[in-house]
Amino acid sequence: MKQIFILLFIGISSTQMVAQRDGAMALSLDQAIAYALETKSEAKNAQLDIDKAKAKNWEITTTGLPTITGNVDYKYFFKRPTSPAFEKILSDPNSVTNQVYGVLAQNSPAIANILQNASSQSTTPISFVLPHDLQVGVQLQQLIFDGRYLLGLKATKQLMKTAVLTKDLSEQEIRYKVKTAYYQAQAAVMSKSYLNETYTVVSKLVNDTREVYKAGFAEELDVNRLELVQASLESQIQNQNRMAEIALANLKFQIGMNVNSPLILTESLQDLRAKAGMPATQFSVEQRMEYDLFKTGLILGDLDARQRQSAYYPSIFGFASYAGQSQTETFKEIFQKNSLGKNNWFQTGIVGLGMKVPIFDSGLTHAKTKQAKLDLQKTKNDFENFEKAAALQFQVSNTNFVSSLADEQIAKKTLVLSEKIYKTTSIKFKEGVGSSFELVQSEQELIQNKLKQIQSTLNVLTHKADLDKAMGTK
Repeated sequence: MKQIFILLFIGISSTQMVAQRDGAMALSLDQAIAYALETKSEAKNAQLDIDKAKAKNWEITTTGLPTITGNVDYKYFFKRPTSPAFEKILSDPNSVTNQVYGVLAQNSPAIANILQNASSQSTTPISFVLPHDLQVGVQLQQLIFDGRYLLGLKATKQLMKTAVLTKDLSEQEIRYKVKTAYYQAQAAVMSKSYLNETYTVVSKLVNDTREVYKAGFAEELDVNRLELVQASLESQIQNQNRMAEIALANLKFQIGMNVNSPLILTESLQDLRAKAGMPATQFSVEQRMEYDLFKTGLILGDLDARQRQSAYYPSIFGFASYAGQSQTETFKEIFQKNSLGKNNWFQTGIVGLGMKVPIFDSGLTHAKTKQAKLDLQKTKNDFENFEKAAALQFQVSNTNFVSSLADEQIAKKTLVLSEKIYKTTSIKFKEGVGSSFELVQSEQELIQNKLKQIQSTLNVLTHKADLDKAMGTK
């Protein structure tokens, strides 16, 4: 038999070995759980939620970090705005305005040309805007104080904790579903195997009785009764085969495996039963992952209410900008020097502080804060209800587990008695001192009690899984 091993990585360093037999994957219960934690979409999505929480936390953090933006604006005035005639402005050569224009004209031939035209035609509207306008700048902004941002930073740790707890809870649910599916599949296989073995024994008994009947030492009624048992077994086997197929397909689905792929279960129901353990004697709700989730939810709810209320407080930010502007008659002059050997750019630099103070918002902040506080109260109510429900869930699951253990013992005793009765009636029938009716009846009782014993073991394992889930045990 060829053995192939597949490494399944769990967490950072732990590994599980998965064997394949003749192309069929062979899994123990722990290997099935490990396989599911690697392949199930729920586990993958839980990890994606953690990655998403990391990205969300960085989004919150970056709102308080410096931001730098740049801008490039180009305008072409195909119709330039004009000003009224400068008859009054230019008529007085001693006016301050006239003197300023004179200085500008000395540094810019374009302005000198404009003023010359204006002085010659003082009643004609004039434009101080050149056709081509290009502005280039860069701005820096830094948040200095904002109450909402500080509370948001506190919430980032809780957001990450929530994502991790949700992932753990999702993995716990996957383990529970894989366990119960594995138990059901093995119980179905065990029932199927027992019925097939019984059918072989009954078929031999039918053939032997038929030969005895032909020899004249048995009645046809004896043969008919045994044939009836044989036919009933055939029907049971067909139904059990279908149930085993469904149980195995469900297990494949629960571990994220293709339902058409072959799968072998390597741990028997008896091996699994040996690991079941005993009923619990004490319970602490703090062991449940949901408890930590609710605690985290309460912290987040409180931070959310405080964050909304902090909108009443002012926020302070700093800023700086540096920009250049150029206006020319033609586009290419933007990148050329003027007649004085200087470029056609004018620079501007600004540094400053700003503060936004909320004054009146018509009750918007109050309404948002009230909603957050109401949501927080709802979370508190849900938390209290969870504590009560968790205690009840533990009590019910523990009681069911204790009852299933008692039922299992009764089923074992009943099976032992049924085997003794069947053995006795079988010997008596073969020796000709017993009736076929007694044999058939004991055979049917044995089959039923054996199936009940398998079911009782399955109930023990299932109720133990329920108890582990109720206690928060992984």
